[in-house]
Amino acid sequence: MSPIAHSGVALFTWQISATRKNWRTLALFLFVGNLPDIDFALNLILGHNRLSLHQYFTHNLLFILVTVSLLSLFLPAGRDRWGLILLGLSHLVLDIIVIDPARPIGIRPFFPFSSALYNFGFFPYLERWRLRTMISWRNGGVLLLEAAVFLFPVLIIYGKRILKTVRGRAFWTV
Repeated sequence: MSPIAHSGVALFTWQISATRKNWRTLALFLFVGNLPDIDFALNLILGHNRLSLHQYFTHNLLFILVTVSLLSLFLPAGRDRWGLILLGLSHLVLDIIVIDPARPIGIRPFFPFSSALYNFGFFPYLERWRLRTMISWRNGGVLLLEAAVFLFPVLIIYGKRILKTVRGRAFWTV
């Protein structure tokens, strides 16, 4: 999934579980929702071709539970922390339901204890291998579908509440 889907789920989770709705908690939820895809940056830094590290070290329960548990310490105990942990786990679920065309197919949720791959792909994937395919009508349609399924419903249901929160002074103060 793209950051659109992961951010839509993050916005929803922030809306229903964050007791302190300010820019810091929103940024933390958005960060955690997209955190496992930090491996894209690793690919760029290490100079790996294609997506050789993608969904390997960061798309597993151990990575999610350790990093998100540490990041959750910035939130009050209770539903805020549980919401953040569930959000981290949702990234794995979303990536399991995407059609994975690149070998090895699937993610390793139990890495490093097991290298078994899991994929129940039925949701269309984004083509990311060449600039020409990244900027294509097909990818535009996939992004629009992700927005229609994961972002627009959140904005339709919670849009007024989110807008009111963001316009409020408490959202911007520390």
